[in-house]
Amino acid sequence: MKKPILFFAFVALMFSAACTAKRDTVSKAVTDSLRRVDSLAKIDSARKAAELNVPKDTALDNTARFIAGLPQLTKNKLSLLENDKYWVDFRKEMDASWKKMYESRLTKMAAWEQDVFSKTVNDSLKLFYPFSGPDFLHANFLYPRSKEYVMLGLERIREVSDLTKISEKDRDRFLDSLGNALRDIFKKSYFITKHMQQDLGQIKGVLPIFYFFMERSGYEILQQKYISLDPTTGDENEVDIQGIYKAKIAAVKLLVRNRETKLIKTVYYFSGDVQDLALKNKAGLVKFITDRGPFNTFLKSASYLLHYETFAVMRKVVLSNTASIFQDDTGVPYRYFSNKPEWKVQLFGDYVPPVSDFSANLFQKDLDSAYKKGSLVLPFSLGYHWSSKQNYMLVAKESIQLNK
Repeated sequence: MKKPILFFAFVALMFSAACTAKRDTVSKAVTDSLRRVDSLAKIDSARKAAELNVPKDTALDNTARFIAGLPQLTKNKLSLLENDKYWVDFRKEMDASWKKMYESRLTKMAAWEQDVFSKTVNDSLKLFYPFSGPDFLHANFLYPRSKEYVMLGLERIREVSDLTKISEKDRDRFLDSLGNALRDIFKKSYFITKHMQQDLGQIKGVLPIFYFFMERSGYEILQQKYISLDPTTGDENEVDIQGIYKAKIAAVKLLVRNRETKLIKTVYYFSGDVQDLALKNKAGLVKFITDRGPFNTFLKSASYLLHYETFAVMRKVVLSNTASIFQDDTGVPYRYFSNKPEWKVQLFGDYVPPVSDFSANLFQKDLDSAYKKGSLVLPFSLGYHWSSKQNYMLVAKESIQLNK
């Protein structure tokens, strides 16, 4: 009778040991998990603290608010100018134009981004926006969680005048020209190059438009640097404004922070030609862009430039380094995505022929056929077909891992 007693005692001992071991394992796992959560919380807290402690150029942000038609937050030299009639009139006009655009386009865009687009793409990647001009506005509303934008345009970078040191007449003329420069994007969602060339002469380059969009979109401008890239390596070099005028690859780098979420974004804007002939002497720019891949690409109202072989290098940069492309028909031709197993395409809106400003030869029959099979609704107007409200946008996603 001793054997059964010994046997049950042994089983009980083993069961107790197993339970103890299991409890220890669970306890250790829970402890490790708590430590990890605590560690991540500390890292996140440290990151947020570091972001909050980023030095801010207060004078720059004050200037940007004045240019945006927004009141100063503290008393300074610019706040003394806010009672001048020209600024009061400018503020009223900009408030009305912004409100109209916000209600008719931006609210719909923001809702669509949250409900549809953010579930379609990895929106935390860097954003590449070629042929953008100073359009921070739509980049921010479509990719609000991206922490870095790389934007390209022909429009020049110039130093903004000290508005407290110029005459009232010149300030009035400055703000009037700024309002004119913004009229197309308020109404049509894109800049018209001819109009921009006329208006930017008075406001001196793209920076006032960047300031306007950033401040009106709820950001404060922390820092601004003029950048020249090494033509070969793509390394950044900080220069003064004279260095920008001399640089082969010139850029401005803006650090901005969302006043509500405290998210910090870095915005690069490169000024210059990106046709194949020009890029032969700008290998550093190509390297700078490709080093940031895989990224998301946004293309709209791009004058169909990537349809031409004179822009083959830029087209290859986009296709070889992009995780997703959100574009209208002026971007990469549909034939580069259709029947390609590595790309998954989702169509939105309606496809119609190019507007009369462009050749009818740019009509894409294969894209038209794809649209006739069906597409999803696009609830906002964006691009050249703003007057007809017939909007075409395509999302193409890379379904294989990019070689990075």
